[in-house]
Amino acid sequence: MKKIIAFIVSEGNHPALHRNSLEIAKGFEGLGCDVEYTYLNDPAAMQRAYDLMRSGEVWFSIGVNDTGAFLQTATDHYALGDLPVPYVSVLLDAPYNAANGDLGFPCQKHYLWVLDKSHIGAIKYRFPEKQFAGEIFQPLGGDVATREDEIFSIDRDLDVVFSASMFEDGNIKMYWREQTDNPYIIGILDDVVEYMLANPVSLLPAVKNVLEERGLIGEDYVRALSPHFHGVFFYVKMLRRYRTLEALSKKDIQVDVFGPGWENVPFAQKLQLHGQVSYDTVLEAFSRAKVVVQDQAEFNNGGHDRVFTAMLNGAVVVSEYSAYLDKEFEDGSEVYLFDWKNIGQQMNVVDVLLVDESKRLASAIRAYGKAKAKHCWGNRAQRVLEMLSL
Repeated sequence: MKKIIAFIVSEGNHPALHRNSLEIAKGFEGLGCDVEYTYLNDPAAMQRAYDLMRSGEVWFSIGVNDTGAFLQTATDHYALGDLPVPYVSVLLDAPYNAANGDLGFPCQKHYLWVLDKSHIGAIKYRFPEKQFAGEIFQPLGGDVATREDEIFSIDRDLDVVFSASMFEDGNIKMYWREQTDNPYIIGILDDVVEYMLANPVSLLPAVKNVLEERGLIGEDYVRALSPHFHGVFFYVKMLRRYRTLEALSKKDIQVDVFGPGWENVPFAQKLQLHGQVSYDTVLEAFSRAKVVVQDQAEFNNGGHDRVFTAMLNGAVVVSEYSAYLDKEFEDGSEVYLFDWKNIGQQMNVVDVLLVDESKRLASAIRAYGKAKAKHCWGNRAQRVLEMLSL
């Protein structure tokens, strides 16, 4: 059996980068694959990975975002550009988010794992000159509780948990208005933002809808707006988070918020703020939470790991609408979805779940069963193996 090279981000970096890269590797290992854990900050491990690739002992390599670019034989000389070893980039955010890094680096067989169905093909808006070998759509996997046998018997002392960051100064900027002074472009983008703040959809479907309403039909118009995608995406993502917590703050419910930047929002005094914490701290909070409320971070036909991790740790999930989650779980029974037109009324379900213990427990058990069967890292690894086999 040939090896799989798994690039691992060190713990000193963003906690999600380290944990996700580690869990990806474990997912393949759990399926019986021979996985080489290659830490980016370990020169000896990187040299071994390169030697294994050169000797033909590697099936494929995988890592979060652009970590395959770290394997270089000289400055700006990429090993994966010379060797025909496939590399799978697990994108931790939308393809038009610059935080994914330089995905355009030379790589002979570069595959993408995207977290939302609308993100298939979207990489061309950032790297139009590069031909990618293939793409797979699937959300990240969820992390199983460390005390899995106790998740439905332990005392849950946190009513509601929310995990996400906000701008440090609480000021959400309209970046596209700083990028251009063309009033027509600004008008179109303003309408895209308004559409996304009224409807739980991802960026590309919103852009196409707004353009088509104007009779501007075709890929050329979408591409012309693409330089502004990152700014619109980031603005909407942050404002949706803001509105989610704002809606919760209007209720007499204690919300424990994990993530930086929330101390400057107007309703901060109504929240229990924990600031930036480790991944393990968030995981523990999910295991203590009765309800986890989450935005979808622009994955409105997909999902992120926090949803499945909350379920796998016994919490009930109240989530921004995702067509994928609506298909995978029964709304109103296994997950509770809200949109942007009825969020105030839909948040009333949080009160119901906190008061009605039997309803909350039944929902948590049903969601846990489905998440355990279909939404762990091993499930995701299986799909990647299928893609590379095809």
